[in-house]
Amino acid sequence: MDDTKKVLLVDGGDIDKKLKLATKNLHYVNVIPSIGLNVYSILQHDTLVMTREAINRIVERMHTPISR
Repeated sequence: MDDTKKVLLVDGGDIDKKLKLATKNLHYVNVIPSIGLNVYSILQHDTLVMTREAINRIVERMHTPISR
């Protein structure tokens, strides 16, 4: 199991309880909400899986101007 590829699963909102339970015993799968996605997390995994909602939220966030 040491050669198992690491998977990062990104969900759009809060992580669903059923999804947490389903991936709890899979040491090679990490689940995070789209708000927690960062470059470091992506680079630490071999596969990136995103829900459509996660993609929509990220695109929306990228189009929102930064107010300083």
